[in-house]
Amino acid sequence: MNFIKESAPHLQKGKSLGWMLGNVLIALAPVFIWSFVVYPIPSLQIYPISIVTCLASEFVFILITKKKVSEFKIENILSAIITGIIYAMCLPTDLSFSNGLGYFIVFIGALLGMILGKLVFGGFGNNIFNPAALGMVIVRAGWGSKLGVGESAFPDWVEAGGTHFFGGSFSEIANVNLLDSFLGRAPGALGETFAIAILIGLVYLLVTKTIDWRVVVSFFGTFVVLMLAAGIVVQVKLPESGVNAGKFLLYQLLSGGVLFGGVYMMTDPVTGPAGSPARYIYGAFGAIMVTFIRLFMHVGGVGYSILFANLLACVLDYPQWTSSRWKKWHIITLPVMIVVALAAVILVLVFKEGAVA
Repeated sequence: MNFIKESAPHLQKGKSLGWMLGNVLIALAPVFIWSFVVYPIPSLQIYPISIVTCLASEFVFILITKKKVSEFKIENILSAIITGIIYAMCLPTDLSFSNGLGYFIVFIGALLGMILGKLVFGGFGNNIFNPAALGMVIVRAGWGSKLGVGESAFPDWVEAGGTHFFGGSFSEIANVNLLDSFLGRAPGALGETFAIAILIGLVYLLVTKTIDWRVVVSFFGTFVVLMLAAGIVVQVKLPESGVNAGKFLLYQLLSGGVLFGGVYMMTDPVTGPAGSPARYIYGAFGAIMVTFIRLFMHVGGVGYSILFANLLACVLDYPQWTSSRWKKWHIITLPVMIVVALAAVILVLVFKEGAVA
């Protein structure tokens, strides 16, 4: 038996890396275009800095490590552009650019995300963290107070307020216009709120088999189960709030970056596990983490959840554990994870004082 060593992403037979990266760019196009339509000025301020920074970081890395400009290939260009676009889409539209801080935040997040999330591991195919997610987490940790969602950056037809709340004011959930959230007419990050555009991208990625449907199904399936259970608890404990389980679930799904992160970041083939069964566990774990962070810490949590899932992918890819076929430990681990998480959500919301108030 011959073993072939290859780096991520692990492509289907007959598919090239350029083909995969090109499909990701096409899938991002609906969100990219719509963000320019709704937020033209923030788009012109954020996208160029983010993309150029990622491209420059990749280029300098190739020069240092390969010492040849010719080694800066189309795959390096496309991967850097994708990282720059995704990172930019995670940033709020009301960054303060008047004093230069907004430009610095965009630049430093893209730079550190590329360096710490990708280049220190050896470049594309070797990184264990999603660089866009890491860049977002870094700037939110360092300049969180500057990344709040204000009203000044939104067009007149966008209703500001409410989309960055994840568990405290049920009146906001009861009164939220879900159609506006679905159509992208609610405030948020540059590219995270356009549900229709994101779903179009998802369909394209699935039809072209650019991403693995197992991650998508396990991530969103687990998130729906856990948030629906949380919504039922809220509805039962606080009937006067006007929040029903269905609306609670849809609010959690359409607000913040769950939809965007689940489609464009959790499905990253480089930072996800190789084995098919492991991808179910990987997706479910990411959903569990974002649910816990949202419900119990009252913040978005998508970026952190993706990084935690990236760490788990390294464990799942341990040579003696990884497999393309279901093993006993796979069959046991997946349902146990979901059941334990479901029990934790219900028990905390029911019995912890102040969890639902």
